[in-house]
Amino acid sequence: MTSPIFNVALARTATGRSVAKPTALPVRDDDGDAMFLLCNILHLRNDKLPSRLPAEALYKLAALAEKYKCAVAVGRATIGWFDRLYHASSQVYVDPCRIIEAAILLDEPTFFARFTERWMLSEPFGNNSLVPAAADARMKRLSTELCNRRTTLLATIRADIDLLIDPCSIAFSKTTEHYIDYAPGMTPDPDDQGRIGSLCRVDEGAATLYLGALRDEKIWPAMVWPASLGGIIETIRLFRVPEYDECDKCDFCEGVKGKFGLLVTLVKKMHAERVWGLCLDCFKAGGVNAGECRYEHAKVKAA
Repeated sequence: MTSPIFNVALARTATGRSVAKPTALPVRDDDGDAMFLLCNILHLRNDKLPSRLPAEALYKLAALAEKYKCAVAVGRATIGWFDRLYHASSQVYVDPCRIIEAAILLDEPTFFARFTERWMLSEPFGNNSLVPAAADARMKRLSTELCNRRTTLLATIRADIDLLIDPCSIAFSKTTEHYIDYAPGMTPDPDDQGRIGSLCRVDEGAATLYLGALRDEKIWPAMVWPASLGGIIETIRLFRVPEYDECDKCDFCEGVKGKFGLLVTLVKKMHAERVWGLCLDCFKAGGVNAGECRYEHAKVKAA
């Protein structure tokens, strides 16, 4: 009932009548442990199923389910195993290639998105391939899409950090240079001793402090970034705007302190709301799925 292949092979017993000779299935080429799990899942023998399953074993089970066309039935029993692997401690190695491919074979959209996200966030920038060169075309395409997605996200982060740099850079520009209590471009009248006052340095002081803080926290420039995309995102998440006293600010200051603080909040919010993983439905569609995806994410708008 769950597999068209099993249904054909066991057709003689499907009527429920006794047969003189039991039906035999040729399964010598199949992994024994995976077949044991498969049969117990299909016969609802939950008491025979382990509470945990290594990534390699889960992949073999997924490959067997795909071979016998019963991934839907098997997938109902594998959610807990996916979840335990996803929340496993850092000391437990989970092969990203195997677990992502298992998610594809079992048509599991949630953990496909979660594990592709984990790969992009945790793998160092030098690793630009998810799978060995001998992998099949589907996994090679997945590797390419993951690397392209990570490259796009890095470019987006660079643009986000430029938002933080912008109010600081403006503070040093000639167009905002001004004397205390005088608008940019205006020169105060000299006093009795010929002095014309001092340039206002409030915003320059704030800009210097904030740029130094971004450098110390390895957020800016890009040459000091951590070795992974996840490391960069985490440093942005943990960044705190240093205290700065702008009591000497005059009416013509750019207000770097207020602008910088708002932009830090905005950048953190944008990263918290972004979807980092790939969508299985879009991946299987070869681009962008035309219908509604099972994993909620932002889709590219049509031109």
